[in-house]
Amino acid sequence: MRSMNNTYENAYKEVFVILQELNEEEYNKIPVDVIETIKNKMNKEYEVKIDFDKNIKKQELLPKTRAILFNLYRDYCASKIDKEKIIKLQEKERMLKELQKKEKYGTDVFENRKKKNKKDTL
Repeated sequence: MRSMNNTYENAYKEVFVILQELNEEEYNKIPVDVIETIKNKMNKEYEVKIDFDKNIKKQELLPKTRAILFNLYRDYCASKIDKEKIIKLQEKERMLKELQKKEKYGTDVFENRKKKNKKDTL
């Protein structure tokens, strides 16, 4: 029996349906075991409504679907240059989020650990 929250399972189904529409060259860039995992984890009963005449950006997809597709693109389909750009952008976004947390909560969690570790070594 499936859980009440099928968000990931539904997202995997949307991803699987989209992957089926890729041309053979792009599809083959994704490892078979990754595709099998998606296939095994998807909600087979979920009815996907995708209009393949529309751009993927204009589709009403689950946010998790977009995240999975983005990761698949980054890891398997992007050129080396695009992959490096994406990774740098993600690192910059992570740093910005950490800075925002630090400003919001007024402390650096790791700073407290460093101080404690220094005391332990003295």
